[in-house]
Amino acid sequence: MRKITVLFAANVAIYAMTLPTACVETAHTAGTQCAKPILIPSDARHATRTITVRIKTATAGAYIRYTLDDSTPTSGSSDNGTEIPAASGNVSLPLGPKEKTLKAIAYKTGLIDSSIAEASYVYDSPY
Repeated sequence: MRKITVLFAANVAIYAMTLPTACVETAHTAGTQCAKPILIPSDARHATRTITVRIKTATAGAYIRYTLDDSTPTSGSSDNGTEIPAASGNVSLPLGPKEKTLKAIAYKTGLIDSSIAEASYVYDSPY
């Protein structure tokens, strides 16, 4: 009888410790976090002096915040970057010999911000 009681207590302790871990692992699933933006095109292969990059996300009604100065875009009280509605997410970049890094996040009230989408663009003259 003693062995069963000890074994039962050990199983309860393991179960109680496993349950919170499972909740943490599922906190960033679909429906609670904005989808990561997609940058189209992802490079400047066919660009001349400017490039128009389409930034889109699968999260309906989300906004995009992007930066071109290599800083991290954020939402909320810090609001770093330029905001655009995801539905009209076109950004024109002037290109030159110095690489430009575009970083973007998607965010929406009530959801966790997406992970950061990032791409670098540079004009490589064929001459």
